Amino acid sequence: VSVLYWIRKMSIATKHPWQGLACGAAGSMLADTMCTPLDVVKVRLQLSRSGMLEEKYNGIMEATVKIRKMEGVRGFFKGLSPALLRAGTYGTARIGLYEPFKTIVAGDIPKKDMSLGHKVAAGLGSGAVASFIFTPCDVVKIRMQGDRAGTRYRGLTHALTTIASTESFTGLYKGASANVGRASICAAVELTTYDEAKQLLIRSPSWGYTDSIHTHIAASIIAGFVSTLASQPVDLVKSRLMNQHTGAKLYSGPIDCLVKTLKQEGLRGTYAGFWPSYLRIGPHTLIIFVTVEQLRHYAGWAE
Repeated sequence: VSVLYWIRKMSIATKHPWQGLACGAAGSMLADTMCTPLDVVKVRLQLSRSGMLEEKYNGIMEATVKIRKMEGVRGFFKGLSPALLRAGTYGTARIGLYEPFKTIVAGDIPKKDMSLGHKVAAGLGSGAVASFIFTPCDVVKIRMQGDRAGTRYRGLTHALTTIASTESFTGLYKGASANVGRASICAAVELTTYDEAKQLLIRSPSWGYTDSIHTHIAASIIAGFVSTLASQPVDLVKSRLMNQHTGAKLYSGPIDCLVKTLKQEGLRGTYAGFWPSYLRIGPHTLIIFVTVEQLRHYAGWAE
């Protein structure tokens, strides 16, 4: 089998756009369901350092133990409903729009000849558009996950209506700029790294696997780590801005939040919650891409 044949199969393209959206929805919702406990721990660590929470956590294990002791197993699944809504909307659009954006960016250039720049631009575009539209899902998720007592909102619908009525419609878009920045970086790095890692592995004589599940798993692990490393500081800013509500404004915007974090906590502070982030993003990325790849191949949707 020629190298050119495999290069043509390297992307996550499907025959029709709706098939890409369906694959993205399935992968994102499965990944979010399984990784919500790690997301809760990550958010608590990010908010704890800023003083937004009464409870202080010194690390992953302490946060995990305290959440289990004080809130029970259900505490690890706070924010699951907005997380699933986010996965079914933002997650679907981010992955489903990646291939169409590649076509828009590259024009008539064949997929096999697309440069790394084309892929990065496509990832930035799909991530930015999807994240801005569905920012309210993130706002509700962050607030519910940061609510230790569980009394702030009764559920997804109550949270959306309460924020809109008490903080106006713009309250649902708090931290939108940081969210778009984080999502753009995440999508560009994650999707591009996966695309490139998959290509390099398939072409490597020492790898020994073709476009198989082994390659998908390895490329996903690489993409997850690189994505976490690149997006963690912006993710921390996003979490802190989104958790702010009327009358408790610690930061005036993303730049102010980043500057204050660096002054008060140093560079290390911008990576608060890094390991729970990676422990979440790593499996999350793996589940998404493996699900997308398996579904599009077994359903006969692969282009």
